[in-house]
Amino acid sequence: MAKSVAYDAVVVGSGPNGLAAAIVIAQAGKSVAVFEANDSAGGGVRSAELTLPGYVHDLCSSVYPLAIGSPFFAALPLGEHGLEWIQPGAALAHPLDDGTAILLERSVEATANALGADELAYRKIFTPLTAQWNELGRDILGPPRWPRHPFNFARFGLQAMQPARRFAERCFRESRTRALFAGVAAHSMLPLESWGSAAFGLVLTVRSAKTDRRFDFLLALPRR
Repeated sequence: MAKSVAYDAVVVGSGPNGLAAAIVIAQAGKSVAVFEANDSAGGGVRSAELTLPGYVHDLCSSVYPLAIGSPFFAALPLGEHGLEWIQPGAALAHPLDDGTAILLERSVEATANALGADELAYRKIFTPLTAQWNELGRDILGPPRWPRHPFNFARFGLQAMQPARRFAERCFRESRTRALFAGVAAHSMLPLESWGSAAFGLVLTVRSAKTDRRFDFLLALPRR
């Protein structure tokens, strides 16, 4: 009969969340076992040669605007374990019904320049949020607690608590700008009429435009 092994904790799933939980448990001096049903670890951030040899494809997710901005991930020596972060020229392109597309550029200014009548409104919303991200991001992405920067956090919260559709219609005049924001906010997997869905549009847009080198990465690939 196989000898049973006792652990302080068991984590099922070796995606980023499961591995993060296991690391925290191990850092606390506890024993932990991670179980994974697939042949390799990684969960939704795995990659594999699905078509031809040498062509590596994403198996699930492909962009990670919050990964390096996470207070927890930023504290880990990921680079020492072979993680390389690659930054695209533009965060995304949102296709429109008329056959054109609008880009979410790597800076607030570059994106705003293409928004016509909404240029000033876009700058007014995203310039301060982008400038404050290094402090604001720790309050948003960290564990629940009294925010370290309560005034900035409260100002963000008043915008973020709104439904994404209501926020876009109130803040922007042009359908192109509203579509861009709605497309980003849709990553919440919530109806755009749901309260709080604007938060996802705000955070992901800010992360995509952030130019601080400590946080300025969008695509992660394992070194081979």
